Amino acid sequence: MMGGLASAAPTAQKAEDKKRRFAKLGTVNAAWVGMANRGREVMREFEKTGMANIVAMCDVDLKSKGCQESIKAHPKAKVYTDFRKMFDEAGNEFEAVAIATPDHSHFPISMLALAEGKHVFVEKPLARTFYEAELLRKAAKK
Repeated sequence: MMGGLASAAPTAQKAEDKKRRFAKLGTVNAAWVGMANRGREVMREFEKTGMANIVAMCDVDLKSKGCQESIKAHPKAKVYTDFRKMFDEAGNEFEAVAIATPDHSHFPISMLALAEGKHVFVEKPLARTFYEAELLRKAAKK
């Protein structure tokens, strides 16, 4: 049993093959809402793929260690403290949004992104209520 698990583990070669496959797809211009803590962790995973060109970032506490790391990692990205302002000023520069904020703010940011025709990456919980979840489902279907 252990041998089967060990052989299924990813290898450096598999990771490189994946990266080459993804590179053929091109990059997506992305915006980030929540760039410290979990947001920074998710950003690092996207950075590994080489598929996301982060052009805008937003967080309420730009002085935090995680935000400073994100800003340093993407010095050309525009930085905001209000996601609504980011959408207003830089919305035409990105196709996708990654949301890594406290749970209660997932819904409004996701709804705005969907209303603007953006692709959305957001982790659970997607919404606080069944009604919010239904609104998001309808917005995504649209």
